[in-house]
Amino acid sequence: MDKKKNNLESPRIITCKVCGGTGRFSGSPFSSLFPAQEVCPACGGAGEFEIAFPIEKAVPCKFCSGKGVVPASPLFEGAGVVPCPACKGIGLVERPIVGTERLGTNKVSVPQSPRLSRYDYDVAVSYASEDTEIVEKYCAILKSRGLRVFYDKYEQVNLWGKDLYDRLDEIYRKKALCCIIFISEHYAAKVWTNHERKSAQARALQENREYILPVRLDDTEIPGISPTVCYVNLRETSIEKLAQMTIEKVNSLKQN
Repeated sequence: MDKKKNNLESPRIITCKVCGGTGRFSGSPFSSLFPAQEVCPACGGAGEFEIAFPIEKAVPCKFCSGKGVVPASPLFEGAGVVPCPACKGIGLVERPIVGTERLGTNKVSVPQSPRLSRYDYDVAVSYASEDTEIVEKYCAILKSRGLRVFYDKYEQVNLWGKDLYDRLDEIYRKKALCCIIFISEHYAAKVWTNHERKSAQARALQENREYILPVRLDDTEIPGISPTVCYVNLRETSIEKLAQMTIEKVNSLKQN
């Protein structure tokens, strides 16, 4: 179906033009240096807006030509882009009524329900250091396919100097779309992996969908993870297959 036509038929929810619905913003040339600032400044990471006027009365914003963004500074080449100040990054305004004092308005709100695009990571992996070789191959495949992965080896600079107890709790409880736990005898014996697991389980209790996705390296039992929960057995599945399954699962979760 034509996307433009579909938008006109939708009630009042429209995709944010600044971030393209991802909730992330890379218009600034400094965004790669400050990843924490990549949340879209227009929609606040929601990836969409709810407009307060009928969609059939919407017209493209003339200030940004409907793009939702304008140059950050026309005086400095390469300064990046910022949300259009006229339409607030929506790219649309309400058609003005000619001959009256009522001009086009742009009343919008950001949907309050949590959006998947607000997560900093698609996947957070929890594992024991003894299983690093397996996990590193797995994470490398996910990263090469464009997924945002929390793997501590990738985060050494960001974690440097932080209180790891609080930071890891925040990541496994709030910052990821899903958590992959690599279950092994080493995992069960580690203090830090148990901390990560408890944070992930606290998040899982609040979700009405799958959050913890277990991967078994052996038959070790882990507190709080029922033996009836469906898992992937890495003794019977290749790392490449596991990575592909993860990509498919992430895409499925994003669509729900």
